[in-house]
Amino acid sequence: MDNKSENKLHGKDYAWLAIEAGIASIPTVGSALQTAYFGAKNEKRFKRIENFYKELSEDVEKLKNQLTNPDEISQYSDEISQYMEKMNEIIESNTTLAKRSMLHNGFLNILKSPSKINWDQEQYFTSIIPQIDLTDLQLLLATRKLERDKWAMISDVVNVFEGKLDKFYLIGLCERLTNLGLFEKRYGDINMGSDGTIIETYYRITNLGKDFLSFTMDPPTPSS
Repeated sequence: MDNKSENKLHGKDYAWLAIEAGIASIPTVGSALQTAYFGAKNEKRFKRIENFYKELSEDVEKLKNQLTNPDEISQYSDEISQYMEKMNEIIESNTTLAKRSMLHNGFLNILKSPSKINWDQEQYFTSIIPQIDLTDLQLLLATRKLERDKWAMISDVVNVFEGKLDKFYLIGLCERLTNLGLFEKRYGDINMGSDGTIIETYYRITNLGKDFLSFTMDPPTPSS
């Protein structure tokens, strides 16, 4: 790829330039609004990245005897740099601590042993992180505790959250996790009642879902 193509603006860059130009065009106050919004926006974005790498540095120091060597990092420099680029984009645009923690854990797992990383799987996991929220994670963690041959019904899922979350909201999350390949489902009995036909549906975490949790939630721990 030549330097010209690398320096081209992407679609989202044009979008932000258009927004910035639109704000600046507002009579009298446009320039002040432009400075106030984009100045604060960039400051927050850079602060999030600064804090992320500060926390990462602290954990790397604790784990330095368990992490890989510079030669292995050089060997996988393309894959690691791609992860860092995607990671920075997510951190810049997202304020959620849970997602930053997932990226943090993923990076530590990469630094532990790049040669053991399934890089195709990593790319998929990194693309999933912006699409899910803390409740999705809680669902994945709860179903990971199930015995191998056990499935969860929606009533079980509702109980996990002590009835505080709407049943249909949780059904939607289970379906989203199924579409992402992190859950699988099967159907049970079909019951006819005054409220219509009800099909019992069961969910459980897939092996892909377990791998996703291992990558994003189970970082290396300091040796005692």
